[in-house]
Amino acid sequence: MDVEVTLDPDTAHPKLVLSQDQTSVRRETKWQPVPDTPERFDYWCCVLGREEFREGRHCWLVEVEGERGKYSSWAVGVARASVKRKGWINMSPEGGIWAVRYDEGQLMSLTSPRTPLSLSPVPTRIWVCLDCTQQQVSFINADNGVKIFTFTAASFKGKSIRPWFLLGTQGIQLCLRDSTPQTLSPVLGDSCPSPATPGSPLLGPAEAAQE
Repeated sequence: MDVEVTLDPDTAHPKLVLSQDQTSVRRETKWQPVPDTPERFDYWCCVLGREEFREGRHCWLVEVEGERGKYSSWAVGVARASVKRKGWINMSPEGGIWAVRYDEGQLMSLTSPRTPLSLSPVPTRIWVCLDCTQQQVSFINADNGVKIFTFTAASFKGKSIRPWFLLGTQGIQLCLRDSTPQTLSPVLGDSCPSPATPGSPLLGPAEAAQE
């Protein structure tokens, strides 16, 4: 099902600034005057979504806005609600994060090791689809419905899962878009795109199970 996702300001790194409606985030040069709570990321410029999921299938649409230059860096995906917040974190399934990242001109899945994804142009509107029952996380190009990558056999271990976002550079922002049927790309139909939807898989064997 399509879900409305908002950002959790209590988890946002101090360099991140959320919009008033908590649906977009950008990075600033200066640290914001926010309390250093246990929930807040303090090393990587990450923020979590407010929503937590334990069962069912949920999708949300993220759009990357701004100057997407060669040296820009961002990531979208999901993380265990208990993901590490302080210091360096392991951005991979082993660290409780399932995501795709754009970094210095290359889109990649945050597998261990990383899996380069050959897409041109790089998608800027991405469906994140979480299937708690099948333990899968899929990423789909919202403009053409083509699957970007799927984590299978994800080890959620019955834990709550939350949306996860990273802004590695300034000049861009990540925006959560209204994902009601009226605003969906026609190629996606009127419901959440299925991770199993036949498309032109870009990786084939590379989409092996990632624990």
